[in-house]
Amino acid sequence: MDAYSLIELFGKESCINLSLGESGTVDLVFENGVTLTLEHDDPQDLLHCYVVLGRIPTEDDKRLSVYGDLLEANLFGHETDGATLGVDKHTGEVLLSWRLELLDANVSLLRNIVQKMVNVAVVWREYLGTVDRGDAKAPKLSNNKPQQAVQAVSQAYDDHARAGLRV
Repeated sequence: MDAYSLIELFGKESCINLSLGESGTVDLVFENGVTLTLEHDDPQDLLHCYVVLGRIPTEDDKRLSVYGDLLEANLFGHETDGATLGVDKHTGEVLLSWRLELLDANVSLLRNIVQKMVNVAVVWREYLGTVDRGDAKAPKLSNNKPQQAVQAVSQAYDDHARAGLRV
């Protein structure tokens, strides 16, 4: 499915008007403060889905600790629900990202990715916000019971997307 149709159908399903802007992006802003950007990469025929979570600490020991936590969390996607954590070396920002191949994309898949990413972003954003206090512990999403995680995802998306999604 092409990116423009996918975004439009996703918006219709969410009861809002959505479309990619001239730059090929759209921001989904949720009531919990998470902003998820969908960015069309035309040459590669994919959709980048990403959230800026925060910044890397400037103190060496804290920065190294965060780098280690991010690397560990990425291993097999256990602590990211399949997304990828990365750092933009130019801005110092930590990002959560997902690469969606448009050839295999549909609205259900996009909705699932958005749900997962918003829930994971909340947890990692909170973690990055506590690093400077020195008592931060990396999130362990894999310790959650699957049934609870599914309920939280559905509730968060249904409650927040319709009421709090702004473009």
